[in-house]
Formats: sequence, C-alpha cells, structure tokens
Amino acid sequence: MKKNIYIFLRKLAKKILTFPYSICITFICKIRSNYYTNKIDDGGGKIIISDTFMNFKIKKHPTARLIIKGNLRTIAHVGNKNPIYIELGENSTLSIEGDFTIGRGVRITLNTNSVLIIGGKEKESDSGITADTLIMVYKKISLGKDFMCAWNVFISDSDWHHIEGQNHHSDIIIGDHVWIANSNNILKGSVIGNNTIVASNSKTINSAYPDNVLIGGVPAKILREKIGWSRDL
Repeated sequence: MKKNIYIFLRKLAKKILTFPYSICITFICKIRSNYYTNKIDDGGGKIIISDTFMNFKIKKHPTARLIIKGNLRTIAHVGNKNPIYIELGENSTLSIEGDFTIGRGVRITLNTNSVLIIGGKEKESDSGITADTLIMVYKKISLGKDFMCAWNVFISDSDWHHIEGQNHHSDIIIGDHVWIANSNNILKGSVIGNNTIVASNSKTINSAYPDNVLIGGVPAKILREKIGWSRDL
C-alpha cells in the first residue's frame, strides 16, 4: 500500500514540476511564431515555429514581398540541428499558396527581382521539404501543389557564373504532386511534369519530362511510365 502511494506521489510530483516548463515552451513558440508571422505582407497565413530552440531566420529586403496563404510550419528531422534560413532580395517575391512544411537545414534565397512560387498542400497529408536542402532563385522557380522533397537537394535556375556562349539562367517549373528523392540536383531549365518521381542521386538540367513518370540518372532519363505514388504508407 505504502509503495503504491509512493509511486503515485512521485508521478504527481513529476507532473507538477514539468507542467510550468511545458507552458513556458508553448508560450515561447507562440511568441516566436507571432514575430515571424508579422513579416508576412499578404495572404492571411501564419508562420508556426514548432521548436523553442530552433535556429530560424528570415532576412527580408524592405521592397521584397512574402505572401503566405496557408501555414508555413517548421519541423525537426532525426536530430538535425542545422538552421533554417530564408532570404528575400530586393523586389523579390516568395508566394506560398497553401500549407507547407520546412525542416532544419533548409535554406531558401531569392535574388533581386526573382520569384519563388510554392503550391503547398492540396490532396496529400502534407507538402514540404524534409531537411538540408538549398533553393537558390535567380529569376523564377515554381513548385506545384503537394510537392514533396527529401533531404540534401539542390534546386537552382542559374549557374551563378558566366560561361562564354552559354545562357546561365532558365526558369524551373515543377508540376503538381512531384516527389524529389534525396541528394538530387534540379538545375536550370528543368520542367518536371505532374505526379512524377525523381530518383535519388539524379540530375535534371535543360530538359522537360512528362507527367506520371519515374526519372533518374545523370542526366535524368525516363525509367518507368504510368506511375502513381502517395506520401503516406
């Protein structure tokens, strides 16, 4: 009997001691979320910080526009501690059309006068970028609805250096319901159709791919046609 009472009291004491801490954590997350939400220019959406100690930063030029129509939510992934960084250059526009999730180590930079359009979640349970991915926009990149991106992916519409006789830039258009697997390079001029999967360790550049295919390789080629996929098992 005494042992049961002791166990009960110990559990009760533990809850009492941790309760104020949990309230504090929630309160700090809300304060940080409100602070970053105030950086949104239009759309009526929110930025939700899910981790009190997450290193999250938005650097925004006064002439840049941040449009969020859903919730931009941050997540942790398998113990990753890398910061999330978003930079909007002069006269640039980042438009997120629905709910979207970004994990630790995601870095998004928009050059002067550039545009990044992200479709957000529509039919899948979530849409987002898992971790450790870099998106560099020189002029225009468009990511469709229900976009899913794994870790260690590089997406850029420019070479960022001049090569004689070669155009350094070409827009990137990624359709709806596209899954980019880990360790991929999606480079200038890539046009990826709806419902497509890009296999791990692949590279797309100056090429267009149709709907409903699995592509892979360096450079990426069609490996399989008439595919279907879903985010949830």
